[in-house]
Amino acid sequence: MLLWAFLVFAAIFSVARFKPLQKHVGTGQAIMVLALRLIAIAAAALLLFPASISSTRKVHQPARIAILVDASRSTNTPARREVVKSLKQSLRHRPVLIWEFSENLRPVSLLNLSEVAEGNASRLSAAIRTIVASIQPDELLVVTDGQDTEPQTDKQLLEELRKGKTRVSVVLLPTNVPPNLRLTVSPTQATLFAGESVSFAVKVEGTRLHSKTSVQVRVWEARKLVSQATLKIANGAAQTTVTLTPSGAGWHRYRFEVLPAPNEVWTEDNSADAMVWQAPTKLRVLLATGQPNFEFKFAKQAIEEEPNFEWVAVSGLPDGTRYQQGSPKLLPASLQKLDPFHVVAIIAPTPDQFGAAEGRAVWHFAQNGGGLLVTLNELSVRSNGWRFFVPEPLKIVPLPAPANLRPERGDLLGEKLTNLLATDAAWAVRPQRKAFRVALQVGNEPVLVWWQEGWGKVAILGLDGTWRWAMEAARKGEEPKIHRQFWQTLIRFLADPTKGRTDEISKVASELKTPSPPPLELTVEPTPDLLRELAKATGGQILQPHGIAAWTKGLRWTKSVTVPTSQPLSQMPLPYLLLLLALTAEWWLTRRSGLP
Repeated sequence: MLLWAFLVFAAIFSVARFKPLQKHVGTGQAIMVLALRLIAIAAAALLLFPASISSTRKVHQPARIAILVDASRSTNTPARREVVKSLKQSLRHRPVLIWEFSENLRPVSLLNLSEVAEGNASRLSAAIRTIVASIQPDELLVVTDGQDTEPQTDKQLLEELRKGKTRVSVVLLPTNVPPNLRLTVSPTQATLFAGESVSFAVKVEGTRLHSKTSVQVRVWEARKLVSQATLKIANGAAQTTVTLTPSGAGWHRYRFEVLPAPNEVWTEDNSADAMVWQAPTKLRVLLATGQPNFEFKFAKQAIEEEPNFEWVAVSGLPDGTRYQQGSPKLLPASLQKLDPFHVVAIIAPTPDQFGAAEGRAVWHFAQNGGGLLVTLNELSVRSNGWRFFVPEPLKIVPLPAPANLRPERGDLLGEKLTNLLATDAAWAVRPQRKAFRVALQVGNEPVLVWWQEGWGKVAILGLDGTWRWAMEAARKGEEPKIHRQFWQTLIRFLADPTKGRTDEISKVASELKTPSPPPLELTVEPTPDLLRELAKATGGQILQPHGIAAWTKGLRWTKSVTVPTSQPLSQMPLPYLLLLLALTAEWWLTRRSGLP
């Protein structure tokens, strides 16, 4: 600020001095002296300005050459080893930057470039973007099979290359993605009664397999081979059903495995575990009614014909006594002592045959894990006989006959009840306080409903006359398959093999081995078309593995770069020379005029 004030004062003083100088030396010479003084002041002002003069110049510098080599295991082929050897020979004394990439990007020296690829991923797009953004190479050689386990958009990648003015050349390697088999099992956990079997759906999926491939599926329990089968894979998959019958009570752990295909690398998805718990007893059913009727008689026959059921049937006699028959080990039975049983089925109850104490015991049995089935008939509905056993308000409405039954799709029980015949008597049943599920309908009215009650299940069947299905089959000389399957399915659905043994099961339950999918490196197919497009768009080349040497010789290892430069006026001689000339000329004119 002080210098600027001095220059302003000098300019004002010079202008004020003009008239006295004009009287002494004349107008022309006074103007020349004033002009020289102002030129000197202007030159001094230029030295104080932060201005600069810009210019450009060309310099020669080494070109930036980058090599990006795929180190994922899909490129582990003889062609890759050939390319690595060729790079080491051709670039031995050349200044190049080399990276290897797989799941990570890492710089390596030429001598340490690996001939064996062992990476578990191939992040090709990310590697190219990182290299271009960090060093902006003039030439980028990518050695890969084109596999990209985390692909990015083509436009985004191409924009990065154009911004960095990078030319991409590519050596496309043959790929080495091995075949793979994957095994899945459903269900993975099941509970059974003694004597029952469980069916597992086994599926084997294959990728990159030869046509008409056969695979071996084996099932082991500990070291014992319990099942084996040969499957033919068609259209990439094969399925079968394996039925197993545990040899005793308790937990059984089964290991399903498919033998590896030729050249298969990943085998962690070749096996799966399933757990089966078998109850120490068969399914035990207590079937009870007031007065014997056809529904009770034929339901008892259907239960009796199932070899994996143990049963007791209780019916009232005209003199008020009760008659019991069934498995000797379960006799005598009582509706107030139900611990040995898994399901209690009450056929058309009436209040004159059962008491409130029995009803409370049955309801408590259901809440503690048992299954309860209550059926209706005309007398049971009119007398509200069901209230002893189901202390929940029910809305019961008679339906017109004949009643055509329709299973409810999506319901666990309804899906199991198919091909049913019509019945002579049916009632719509709707619990008023419970959230229930519908298994069978007549029209849009529910006639078989069920719900979870505590640890057990409760079902209400508003049908009477299913025994006619058995009679119709007998008239045709056929087995009563529909009637038998209906009652056996209904009883099995309500039964829980783990009733009373929850603590025992929780103590021995263990984690299951589930198949682990292979890394993307072993499943993603290469997409070399993207690299071809990048090379074409940036003016690069598609090279064969043996073309490394020729590519190296064709590179320009130096380049001309225009460099902008700028120089401040205070560092240039012109302002100083102008200031010196102006002051010298002014001094000479004033001395010539005789002025001091």
